[in-house]
Amino acid sequence: MDAIESLGYIPSQTARIFKSGKSYILGLVISQSHISHIMFNAGFQAQFKALTEKAHKEGYNILLITSAEGDSESYFEVIKNQVADGFIIFSPSHNDGLTSLLEEAEIPYVFNMKYSDKPEDHYYVSSDDVEGGFIAGKYLLDLNHTDIRFLVGNVKGGYLPFNADRIKGFKKALDMYHVPFREEMIVKVQGQMNESYNGIHMLFQTERPTALMISNEITTVAALNYFTDNGYRVPRDVSVIGFGPSEFFRSLRPNLTNVSYDISWASAKLVDLLLQRIEGKPVTIEMPKKPELIIRDSTARNMAR
Repeated sequence: MDAIESLGYIPSQTARIFKSGKSYILGLVISQSHISHIMFNAGFQAQFKALTEKAHKEGYNILLITSAEGDSESYFEVIKNQVADGFIIFSPSHNDGLTSLLEEAEIPYVFNMKYSDKPEDHYYVSSDDVEGGFIAGKYLLDLNHTDIRFLVGNVKGGYLPFNADRIKGFKKALDMYHVPFREEMIVKVQGQMNESYNGIHMLFQTERPTALMISNEITTVAALNYFTDNGYRVPRDVSVIGFGPSEFFRSLRPNLTNVSYDISWASAKLVDLLLQRIEGKPVTIEMPKKPELIIRDSTARNMAR
């Protein structure tokens, strides 16, 4: 120990890798085109913090890795050339070929969320999004709202599976109250701030729904900005429910009612799942965890009915 101190010795990470066969690094992979959008997303920030804390607890570091493009080949090229022991993959959409490429190369990986309903793509940890859509829709219906719009992200003209599940839950609530579902109740919007703002502007130019469910934190902020700019009062003129981390929505004005997901739990289980794959242990697939509806100041009874 005296020699270490006097010589200023620093352990070699490279030598550690050669000796153990492990880098003790988990790669967090995001496409360059996607990273600028999600870095300001409250859900990503909360998940990144929770992933890092769990990884450190298990003796691992998180390395952020960017892929030039969002396609499966670009993801695979950057992944196969890294020294990380396993990879947490953030993708703007499901890459059909990526799973097979990673499996064939025997590279341990998990996805940060549900991107596919295919059985072979089950390496993720999620909350019960059907339940999330249901409890949000049911609460608004309990408040006498029937003219509801559900704003969801538009990805290549469709929905990511977690949004499709939330829509299923919303439809379930409508069925319970015998309220007919109409296609215009689902509004596709881009997830970025300006695009979301413009999409909400277009919606309110032709319609005046009494309540919104918004499946993206950035779009929720864009909605509140639009309402402030145009004299709409929340919740007197329009009730709003968001989806995502409760702490974020509590900081908005008004404090937002939201469907809250346990991001710390999901992130810890995701790291556990990846470590099981790295160590070749039997994989434990977690059942989706039910979200919670946090009622705050952005929802009120519809007095017009």
